[in-house]
Amino acid sequence: MSERLDYHLGLLKNTQTRLLNASKQDSTAISEEILQQLQLVIDQLVQQTGSGYESGHDLLANIATHHPQLMPAIDRDLLWFFGGDCLHFLADDEIERFQRLEDMAAEAESDGKTFDYQAAHGALR
Repeated sequence: MSERLDYHLGLLKNTQTRLLNASKQDSTAISEEILQQLQLVIDQLVQQTGSGYESGHDLLANIATHHPQLMPAIDRDLLWFFGGDCLHFLADDEIERFQRLEDMAAEAESDGKTFDYQAAHGALR
């Protein structure tokens, strides 16, 4: 599994924990279907099936458009990771920052170096 995928899986699991905790406090705030879809996305990405990216994109776009109250629980990095329509929910400065991260990661890869997404992300804030 790539470092990039591993980093984003960690973010998905953190999001899942936040949503599960919120659903325990208010069972009507988050549907069981959203929690199941999130688990499915995580499972698909862990198994490295191509449908994980599409499922993740669809889930986040659905949350952003139909459940905006849940957006504070979603890491912004995930909107970039899944791309497509999810990019509409990022500000221009966020897109620029994520693009710089991708450029840094590509440069490290071309130099045969490992790239620490978490450290680099923190340095760009």
